Amino acid sequence: MSRPTLRVTLTPCLAGNEASGVRVTYILGGLRLAAGQALCRLPEVLFGVEAAKVASDGIRATDDLGVIPLTHTMDDPTPSFTYRRWTVQRDTRGDVTVDYVAPVRIVDATTANGPLFDLRAEGAGISGAGISFLALPELEATFDTEVRWDLKELPSEARGVSSHGEGTVRRTTTLESVTYTFFMAGVLHSHPPEPHPTFGMFWLSPPTFDAALIGRQSQILYEEMCRFFREPAPGFRVFVRKHPYRGLGGSLLPGSRGYMFGWSDSETHTIEELTRLLAHETVHNWPLLDGWEDPSRVSWYNEGVAEYYSLFLPHRAGLISDEAFLDSLNQRARGYYGNPLQTLTSAEAAELYWKDWRAQRVPYGRGLFHLIDMDHRIRQATHGKRSLDDVVLALLERERAGQKATLDDWLELMGEELGDAARTAHEAMMSGQWIFPDLECLRPQFQAGEVKIHQLDVGFDYTSFKAGIVSGIVDGGPAAKAGVREGDTIVHAPPPERINAGRLTDISLTLRRGSDLVDVTYEPLGKQVKGMVWQKGALS
Repeated sequence: MSRPTLRVTLTPCLAGNEASGVRVTYILGGLRLAAGQALCRLPEVLFGVEAAKVASDGIRATDDLGVIPLTHTMDDPTPSFTYRRWTVQRDTRGDVTVDYVAPVRIVDATTANGPLFDLRAEGAGISGAGISFLALPELEATFDTEVRWDLKELPSEARGVSSHGEGTVRRTTTLESVTYTFFMAGVLHSHPPEPHPTFGMFWLSPPTFDAALIGRQSQILYEEMCRFFREPAPGFRVFVRKHPYRGLGGSLLPGSRGYMFGWSDSETHTIEELTRLLAHETVHNWPLLDGWEDPSRVSWYNEGVAEYYSLFLPHRAGLISDEAFLDSLNQRARGYYGNPLQTLTSAEAAELYWKDWRAQRVPYGRGLFHLIDMDHRIRQATHGKRSLDDVVLALLERERAGQKATLDDWLELMGEELGDAARTAHEAMMSGQWIFPDLECLRPQFQAGEVKIHQLDVGFDYTSFKAGIVSGIVDGGPAAKAGVREGDTIVHAPPPERINAGRLTDISLTLRRGSDLVDVTYEPLGKQVKGMVWQKGALS
């Protein structure tokens, strides 16, 4: 029996010299939909970010009988998605053709930084993840797919690229995999300059950093990770887009074979800082636990594994020095022990995830130090014969065998290594108990020691940064002592993600109070707590 087919054409649209959206046209072949069955779905919101605002009557579908009447409905919201659906009102006959325009999301300097899935314009170019603008059927079947570009409205030198390749891409895959793909089109810069079969980095606007250098380093790191994770079919692409607002970050989707990275010219970042971020996102190409329906249960692993291997693999391969490794590890330690929200349960932190940047950092630090602890315990229990690597790679092999790797699978494998202690440690971590790995956990190269670390305390409600108005000022706190007042308008502040223990030693704010502008600078330091740092040799 032949597989159903999907043939997609993406046509970027211009309004003057600016991209305004993408016309999406696709043909479904080899399947029949019954009256009342959903033809396609598209998120209205995904992980707090707006998807393409396709009008409820903006999708047109036809088949051998002509126009297919559609009904638009909205699903109940979930923590991750709010889906819209278009349902056919009669049985379909023959190939089904779907056509609509997905408009770009309008962003400006006031837009909050978030996952980089939305469809955006950057001059005459566009970029985004398919999940934000491709309205496809929700079917689990495997399709023969083709995605091609029609760049007739763009300059002659324009290129169209996806995370699965440049130009027209044909794959046998699921429709979900098509939506979990990143796209970029326009007059692109790239590393390597010419199409490469297994790696590429692409950008539209010249960044403030050496993108070609970052591209070369990312390619070397990707190739090293392919060796470690035993990648059977290398292929990876990085898409770099410019934010009109302050903020740095990257976003990846399961199986996307690439990620989107965003930067702003209002900030300066070192090559080392950018390389660490891109290394983290690259690891996401491999070990992931399934659990999109409730990310709070698995985000500690998905982010923790990315933190762990983006730190340890470059060091093992000799790509970073001992000093650079220690600097990164200790910065993460200060961020973990200095985050007062780390004592929340994982579920409580997830509720604040899009409201408070400190909550977003909870799974990163919690996951990293839990995995460092688990690695040491496995090595101790097996006299050095096994390690965390064995468990992570075993989960990855399950995925490659067509199974979903779940939290239960992780706990089962860890139970085989450590017995009941594995589940006890997991439950303690999820409940927000502090993690203090053994001081000898990274011996013989590095020795840990206990230190006092100041927790982050800006002295007012952290959501004030997003609202732009100071609220919840703490009497006697660092902000109040510096002269910050309740109700001050925040004119300028560092991005919240940089106001993190170990990254900024002080915080400078420009505030509007009535008709006056007030500048204040102070140390955002709260109470001291026990933490850990590492160094080479014995800790003095």
